[in-house]
Amino acid sequence: METGSFPSAPNLALPANLPLLRIRLTIRLLETAPLPAYKGGLLRGGFGYAFKRSSCPQPCWNRDTCAVETLCPYRWVFETPHPPTITDLHDLRDVPRPFVIDPPSDRRTQYAAGDVVEFTLTLIGHGIDYLAYFLFGFEQLARMGLGVRRGRARLERAEALRPWQPIGQVIYQDGRALAGIADTTQAYAYDAATVARQAATLPSDLRMHLHTPLRVKHRGDWLRRIDPAALMQAACWRINALAVFHGGGLWPVDHRALAAQARTIAVEREQVRWEDWTRTSRHRETPRTMKLGGLMGSALLRGVPPDIRTVLLFGSLIHLGKACVFGHGAYRLEAEPVSNNAG
Repeated sequence: METGSFPSAPNLALPANLPLLRIRLTIRLLETAPLPAYKGGLLRGGFGYAFKRSSCPQPCWNRDTCAVETLCPYRWVFETPHPPTITDLHDLRDVPRPFVIDPPSDRRTQYAAGDVVEFTLTLIGHGIDYLAYFLFGFEQLARMGLGVRRGRARLERAEALRPWQPIGQVIYQDGRALAGIADTTQAYAYDAATVARQAATLPSDLRMHLHTPLRVKHRGDWLRRIDPAALMQAACWRINALAVFHGGGLWPVDHRALAAQARTIAVEREQVRWEDWTRTSRHRETPRTMKLGGLMGSALLRGVPPDIRTVLLFGSLIHLGKACVFGHGAYRLEAEPVSNNAG
């Protein structure tokens, strides 16, 4: 048995119809270009602009409302509506998007011709159905140019990554999608059982590394410390909302019970800081600047119950908190090394 009365094997079932697909994208610079140190805003902002022009009729390009009756790919991905047929979460104003971007971890700002920008795109639930639009959108982004100087680039490669591995199968190369893309993406998708099996291998003592800003609100203010119960509430909210709008429907779990389990976790060796990040959108007549700072750092979580491990592992794939589409809220879980003081 684990700490307290919690069983050694998880009882919790993740949403059954909310698959995930991770795609590694490689963009190659064709000329020298300065790029921002944190590239989440660059990739999300520029990609959204390119996606709209690749999937929407031209009358929609400079409008805030849709010029056609049908729900186009852009609106479904970037402005997901709350259909009247979905009664769950009826008061939710900001429906989560069916994707997240993991920007490059390095902070370099100078790129020469021939250098590459490599990042990971995670498609969630029905977002996988729009894979072709995502690839075409990033292809257009590269053609439009990266950074404030619009450095010319090209989308060189896209690889569907095998679950829990840094390798995969190339599905796009130099301007064309390769044969068998549908079979590959289906075979490499994470499902609830895949995540549960991996979570079952995790020990009860885990080190959590927040490697992009985490923006989680708790009791009206931004979280400034690693609080397992607050993280569990944020994870449950996000998983449930994604399941409702982009999966098979409501996730029937007792969120309060999971938060209560999370309160038993001891947080040790915490080393965290608040890191401010500013994003400026220049795709409108008047540039808009937003502050999107968040929590960074790491801590040891000691005595993590099995169900909490499962939810946290799933959360590491979909990110937690606000601004996930920019890459915020990314973290990884690692087994805490056992110290050997013998001798």
